[in-house]
Amino acid sequence: MPDQDKGPNASNGAENSIHPSKKRLQERDPHAAASGAQTTEARPTLPTHTVPEEVRRRFVQVKNKYYFPDGARAFTDRGTRLTTASENTEVVRSLILIAEARGWGEVTVRGTERFRREAWFAGHAAGIEVRGYTPTEFERGRLVRTLHRQEPAPTEDSVTAGDRQADAEVQRPTRKPEELITGRLVDHGSATYRHDPHEPMSYFVKIEADRGERTVWGVDLGRAFKESLTKPEIGDDVGLRAVRQEAVKVRAQKRDGVGELIERELETHRNHWIVEKRSFFDARAQAARTVRDASIDPKQAVKNHPELVGTYLQVHAAELAAKRFRDSQDRERFVQQVRSALADSVARGEPLPAVRLRERSPARAARTPERDSAPVRS
Repeated sequence: MPDQDKGPNASNGAENSIHPSKKRLQERDPHAAASGAQTTEARPTLPTHTVPEEVRRRFVQVKNKYYFPDGARAFTDRGTRLTTASENTEVVRSLILIAEARGWGEVTVRGTERFRREAWFAGHAAGIEVRGYTPTEFERGRLVRTLHRQEPAPTEDSVTAGDRQADAEVQRPTRKPEELITGRLVDHGSATYRHDPHEPMSYFVKIEADRGERTVWGVDLGRAFKESLTKPEIGDDVGLRAVRQEAVKVRAQKRDGVGELIERELETHRNHWIVEKRSFFDARAQAARTVRDASIDPKQAVKNHPELVGTYLQVHAAELAAKRFRDSQDRERFVQQVRSALADSVARGEPLPAVRLRERSPARAARTPERDSAPVRS
């Protein structure tokens, strides 16, 4: 198999690359640069294998190559050089995240104009000096505006008349991402944020947990209740989980130095919530364990969990994609990582992969009705 990265927005086989720049080091000490030594002026770097968890979760790793879940090559990690044939913005951003994690304070980019442009923008946004691309005035202006918007901003629900700090769900530093919040449902509904009449409308969920009552705020919680598959009612044991964040623009008001009320637009994030009865998440956890276990026959797994038909179709697609790998261990590792990513999604309670009608016969569909214990979210 050719050592060439593929993927969305591929650049016709051209190798795009990012690597730490030596120019500044050479200016300080040409002899040290030639020998590979570092001077005291050089910025220390982390081990060349460092990869942020955010990137590891986004792609499937096989040795030093990273793939999209469909088997397309995203990029190759060569230690002190990252290469890709893709111009995909997310791929470029991932390469910059790796560079940042490895302490590459200055990098050199090579490849297509679009790749170099995207890398320049993402690099400077992350505080990394990027050589190999000369931006236009418009692009410089765009970067300035982006950096200005990156100043710490509250989440959507916390953008108030006084431009106060983040809402309750963000203020809890001990809360892990995608944590399942559980308890007995006490109340929920639309209200002004924190029940303050001077705040904008939001949505609250009050639960009785082991440590007492807790109120969670989030605009998206209203939608989550409407689209809930198990339709929780007051008194039910429920679970709430923020599964991802969506970029949104909101209007915020703030008083200036003379007390005048001014309005501005902020780019922030809105949590996307899932709200279901606790039994739903228990059933999903069991289904996820089934997906992780490669020893379970797919037919038996789908018989026990009909809602997993689409998930197992994706596992099968990964198995087909893995055939392009010559090494049997690479094939096995690729499928296992795709299986693990799918199982994580199932466990979180996210929408299950939709099953197209042509992917199974009507007769088979009739034999796999929905299960009340583990409804399909699609």
